[in-house]
Amino acid sequence: MRQLQKIRQYQRLYQHYGTEPKPTTIAEVAGVALCSERHARTLLRQLTQNGWLSWQAQPGRGHRAILHCLTTTSELSAPLMHACLEKGDYQSALQLADGDPASLHHIITPFLGGKWLKHQPTLRIPWYRPLTSLHPALQRRRAEQHIICAVHAGLTRYLPGNPQPVADLAHHWESSDDKLRWSFYLRSGAHWHNGQAISDEDILGALHQLLADPARNTGLTHVSKVMLIAPWCLEITLNAPDAMLAHRLAHHVCRLPHPQQPNVGAGPFAIAHHHSHYLRLERQPWYFATHPLLHAIEFWRTRAGTEKPAWITVGKGENAQESITTTSGGFSWLMVNARLPKPLAAWLRQEIQHLNQQFIRRDDVETRTEILPGITTPAYPEAPDVTLPPALSLVCYHTPVLCDLAGMLQTRLKKRGCDVTIHWKDREEWHAPDALAQADILLGDYLAGEVPVFALAEWFTEEPAWIAALGESAWQNAKQTLMAYCESEETLRAHLPAFFHRLLESGACTPLFHYRYRINTMENVQNIVLTASGWLDFTRAWLPPAQERTTSAS
Repeated sequence: MRQLQKIRQYQRLYQHYGTEPKPTTIAEVAGVALCSERHARTLLRQLTQNGWLSWQAQPGRGHRAILHCLTTTSELSAPLMHACLEKGDYQSALQLADGDPASLHHIITPFLGGKWLKHQPTLRIPWYRPLTSLHPALQRRRAEQHIICAVHAGLTRYLPGNPQPVADLAHHWESSDDKLRWSFYLRSGAHWHNGQAISDEDILGALHQLLADPARNTGLTHVSKVMLIAPWCLEITLNAPDAMLAHRLAHHVCRLPHPQQPNVGAGPFAIAHHHSHYLRLERQPWYFATHPLLHAIEFWRTRAGTEKPAWITVGKGENAQESITTTSGGFSWLMVNARLPKPLAAWLRQEIQHLNQQFIRRDDVETRTEILPGITTPAYPEAPDVTLPPALSLVCYHTPVLCDLAGMLQTRLKKRGCDVTIHWKDREEWHAPDALAQADILLGDYLAGEVPVFALAEWFTEEPAWIAALGESAWQNAKQTLMAYCESEETLRAHLPAFFHRLLESGACTPLFHYRYRINTMENVQNIVLTASGWLDFTRAWLPPAQERTTSAS
């Protein structure tokens, strides 16, 4: 776009010379505008004709001319930003804003929510941070996990509101009576997003990659063999009975990207563009199941850091006409390292619970501690006062509410002569080897799944903080106990409450609060169905007919 290039060059001149007349040369202008001297003369003539600047050349070789920028860059770029956003060209608009999403915030609002773009229904979602890698092995963040499940297929998947996994790349499956051998009958005729047919060998190769990856295979260590026993028939053999295998395979880490092209999936939406400030998903034309009604979903990064991470806007932010709020089944929690003296651990637990009650008036959390119906934090006896050590180490998930809680604890203990060193960790850093080894206090959270009982069991299996809270040996023994409960779904449901009651009563884990998820929507976004993690199901949402088409028809 020539106009965009011209404005970008004027922006460079404006930033360099400012609003006052300045002496300069053609060579200097060419250097600022990143062009040749010949093109600089043409550029100055065009910008002068547009009335953007004045250029007064002086006669004589080597004499300096006077350049005067006459208009601000925002006056020039705003109309073109509008035009770019109207066409869905977020990248060009962001270039005009010098790569700063905050500069776009004041004009981006009308373009958000459900829109018809080139006669195609498009959902535009503002987001407060860059969306990083969408490979299943690398993501533990809520938004990326949801997008991964929209982009990549697995053998099974969950549908919101359905407690049982449904078929995905597997058309159907069956298991032996002892739950040690599972046969998955694969769906033939499916395609990757690049149009390549999916072979049964592709699925086998993707599963082998999954099982070989320590970041993804935590819940599948009991798998002893995976093989094709016939065309389009995959057999998984286990070392221990597991009635929940189909549930495990529905997890986002068990999505199956293309074995050679990890950004290529087979889910309902394909990645069309992915940059630090912009993500566009498009409906996959070769998708083997029911096609979504939305053609595209776009994430536009707006003002960084001002939105609450638990709140999602699919409309116009403050002007949203409807708000759907749900309380997460997941929860934030406290764990104390098992090596600390028991009186100190009990006192710290009590102090943090008292601080947690100050959040009772926040609108983004709910300070109840029931983690499943009937499983609540027991009332601990009053902890006597203790002598604090001179220093403690706290590792904390880098989320706003937990950061506030950690800061409050640090201030409180500082007054008592104890320096608390806080180590902030994002979800990837949290799971790095030995990231939690030296922590005295741990503040983290658990993100709920579609099946609460099983999701809680998965969390216990995968959460590395349990090593600090229980010790490596005790944690491994407890995981074996939990796996034994998975011989049937009924056994797991019957035994899991008592299993977690014991953990809570011992003080190994103390639930603190649940997040409140909120989705702001507009009237034109229909059929909002929420997942357990508080996101809307992209495959069900739809837009009513475009207004101009409805008007012309009438």
